[in-house]
Amino acid sequence: MELYGYVSRYRNARHEFYQWQNSAEVVQRLMMAFTFACLTGLGAYIRVYTPLSPVPFTGQVFFVLLSGAVLGMRYGGISQLMYVLLGVIGVPWFAGGASGVEYVAGATGGYLVGFIMAALFVGYFVDRDTRARSLTGLVPVMIAGVLIIYVLGATWLAIFLDLDLWQAIALGIAPFLLLDVVKAVLAAGAARVLTERGPVAGT
Repeated sequence: MELYGYVSRYRNARHEFYQWQNSAEVVQRLMMAFTFACLTGLGAYIRVYTPLSPVPFTGQVFFVLLSGAVLGMRYGGISQLMYVLLGVIGVPWFAGGASGVEYVAGATGGYLVGFIMAALFVGYFVDRDTRARSLTGLVPVMIAGVLIIYVLGATWLAIFLDLDLWQAIALGIAPFLLLDVVKAVLAAGAARVLTERGPVAGT
């Protein structure tokens, strides 16, 4: 009986958040976007470098995907655009506590562009079809979002370091594939916990 009470309170809280989100003013939506930008920046401090690649493991991808699922296309994309722009002007929340335009123009800049595109992609499907808000709908969408980050990141890496296709895959994709699939599944689970299956208004 006590467990049922907890479940009921959780469902009520989720429904209230859903209703608030759908009735939120633009300023409130922008604050939510900024919150996810900050979470993405926090995820950058969760990093592990390996000898296999100049690109570190970070916690950013989880929050990038989650921003699209929770905020929808427009504000999910805005959240990641905020993250990149604030990092460019000096907020030290890129991987390794870096900031500045030179970081975006460096070897890993394509991944930052990929963050914006992935959030837009995930948000598009969540906005377009309420079935995409189910766990089985979210997982493939999240994995596709990871692939978008990979394509843009590895392409940029190849151009910057003058690599061929297989070298770019070996450096910019292969070392991270399994872990990022796990992140995508976890982000899908988190999104399912936080959101109802109805569309997000105003996205």
